[in-house]
Amino acid sequence: MRTGDRSKVRRPGALVLAALLLFCLPAAAETGSAAQDSVTMMMAQYATEHLGLKDPAGEPLVPRAAEEMAGRGIPDTAGTEPDYRGAVGYMSLQADWEVSRFNTFTDTPWILPVYERDGDSWKVAGRIQHKTPVLVADQVLREAKGHKFIGYLQVVRLDSQELAWIDVRQFVTVPYWTLELPEAVRYGFCIAVYNEQSRHQALDRKGHRGPLPDGTRVLMCDRRTSRYLTPDREKNPLLGITFRNRDKNESYFRTFLFFDPADLTPVY
Repeated sequence: MRTGDRSKVRRPGALVLAALLLFCLPAAAETGSAAQDSVTMMMAQYATEHLGLKDPAGEPLVPRAAEEMAGRGIPDTAGTEPDYRGAVGYMSLQADWEVSRFNTFTDTPWILPVYERDGDSWKVAGRIQHKTPVLVADQVLREAKGHKFIGYLQVVRLDSQELAWIDVRQFVTVPYWTLELPEAVRYGFCIAVYNEQSRHQALDRKGHRGPLPDGTRVLMCDRRTSRYLTPDREKNPLLGITFRNRDKNESYFRTFLFFDPADLTPVY
């Protein structure tokens, strides 16, 4: 049975899975990320069996961890369409999302759209949370500028066992928010709380240091252009965004600052 264009499929067996996860997840929390990964793969295997998912050759779809893939439509081999089918990954805020323009990033959980196909067009059909684990069942991609691929992935939401389409730019293969900040920011946005410990105050792009109130929430991101290179790679390597407001009736203004990792605690 092909996956087709179904946007949602519900199965009574999902109730059994939910009961099973209630038993398994506490153990996962106690034993760390390896057990959590095991539970996620178990959920993915359940989805392939109970939804009858098939690969392009008509064989049963085999779930696989895909940490080696770049995700977000970025090909691992230039000019070659990445094949995400069967990959277990996660929903993630894409790096150019408007959360970086406005002081809304502390409104969590971050919510992303899911889509349904309407002929040759796509329309928003629901919402899904950032970090939700998904299994890719099918894909509709095309190459775009910069040798990246854009389009949509049909996924099984492992939180609900429902089928939906997502923007490929919002699919990552690694739960990067579980990594140390210097590594995590290579994959996408996250939130950290600032508390000065290192005595290396936050640094702006002109090399000026200044105090920042302890408890400030910082939107952590990664930019690789010369405009966003830190003036002090040794002490303040991490780029973050804070927001200031001259008047409550005016819009917020972004401030790009560079931080010492010792001063930041990831919270989301």
